[in-house]
Amino acid sequence: MGRVVKGTLVGVLALVALPMLVVVVASFSAGETLTFPPAGFSVRPYLDLLDDEVIRVALARSLFVGGLVVALAVGAGVPASIALVRYRPRFRLGFTAYLLLGITTPLIASAFAFLVIYTRAGLIGRLWPIAVAITVANLPFLMFSVASALATLDPHLEEAAATLGAERIQTFLLVTLPGMAPGILSGTIMIFVLGISEFLISLILSTVATQTLPVAIFGSLRGPVPPTLAAAAGLYIVIAFMVVGVLTSLRTTEQFFYRND
Repeated sequence: MGRVVKGTLVGVLALVALPMLVVVVASFSAGETLTFPPAGFSVRPYLDLLDDEVIRVALARSLFVGGLVVALAVGAGVPASIALVRYRPRFRLGFTAYLLLGITTPLIASAFAFLVIYTRAGLIGRLWPIAVAITVANLPFLMFSVASALATLDPHLEEAAATLGAERIQTFLLVTLPGMAPGILSGTIMIFVLGISEFLISLILSTVATQTLPVAIFGSLRGPVPPTLAAAAGLYIVIAFMVVGVLTSLRTTEQFFYRND
């Protein structure tokens, strides 16, 4: 049984890692078109990313959308998590289910719903409506992280601060917020990556003038594929590994997956 489990684990890891490995190796292709295995190796595809105006501008748009998604998600998700975890309002389950609609509704349905709304409101062709749609779809991920940090925060610390004369705002800023910080940080990083890499919503809501990097990469696949596209994908992989490294180093993430209820 142990060999079967180990073999299955190795197979799953290989299945997950193989596509990333192919992309990373192909991104160093020295030719004019993307081939695997490459005829030669070069770092020029990564240098060409700086010279490709379409990719460079699309990357800037993705970073802008990702930053706006973070701002919107933190502004909405942190207060909502505090309210649901600490104050337990009436109809708490209903509010929670409503906020989870972003990840329970298929992305294609959400994207077309936003398309109808934005078309009627004349908002197609702008970046911030795309960020709003992505935020709605991914907000629960940040809320999960913040709620996990709040659930593990000892409420006696806040009671002790109040006993010592601290006002509510002081207790929040000096006790609650530092305790929530790992959860906010991990959720922020996660939702930033989801924001810059979201494809389906961006594809449906963007125009030629507002296409983000995933959409630009998809549009370039219709002709001969240059190695710079693989380099752009490799850049996403590097960002993903950096995020995984940060998240696994945070204690709150471990508590989220392994906490004892």
